[in-house]
Amino acid sequence: MQLRLLTDFQKELAVNYCKLAVISVDPPEVNAAFRTGLGASFPFLSDKDRVVIKQLDMVESSKSRGETAIPYTFSLMPDLTVHNIYCGYWYVGRPTIDELRQDLRAMMKKCRTDFDPQA
Repeated sequence: MQLRLLTDFQKELAVNYCKLAVISVDPPEVNAAFRTGLGASFPFLSDKDRVVIKQLDMVESSKSRGETAIPYTFSLMPDLTVHNIYCGYWYVGRPTIDELRQDLRAMMKKCRTDFDPQA
């Protein structure tokens, strides 16, 4: 559900020079099929060997799914510093489009001197 909303949001982000990326533990061919099915233009990256999720301590282990990743959403500044982190372990922990829009507004205020033309 969230990826479908982000796919719709991508056009609005492009106008503001913002980008999305998705990283999953699925193999690249699964990511490619999922991306195509959604009609997403942003990259779907694969961490099928689970290297990154181990480095970031995002590993979740369960009997039914094995080793997978806790779903996080990161809002990053242009220099890739973290502005905000959302832990989406439960669906309600995932950011809404409006929360992401508020993050983008706050980040643009920090890094764009011309953000408010009336200031």
